[in-house]
Amino acid sequence: MIDIEPGRKAVRKYMTEKSITYRMAGILFGKSPQWIQQVVSGKAKGPEATALIISMINEFGI
Repeated sequence: MIDIEPGRKAVRKYMTEKSITYRMAGILFGKSPQWIQQVVSGKAKGPEATALIISMINEFGI
């Protein structure tokens, strides 16, 4: 499985810089704010979490 930690860090940094909350991201990606937080923090892993990080990187233009 690929290591997506660099992607997680980039997403965290971007969300902080742009003041994007987990609630905002949840609305944008159709997920709960709790799930977004778990994925971005690294608590949630697996194919679905990887897909979300990739989608966030793509959508945010990171």
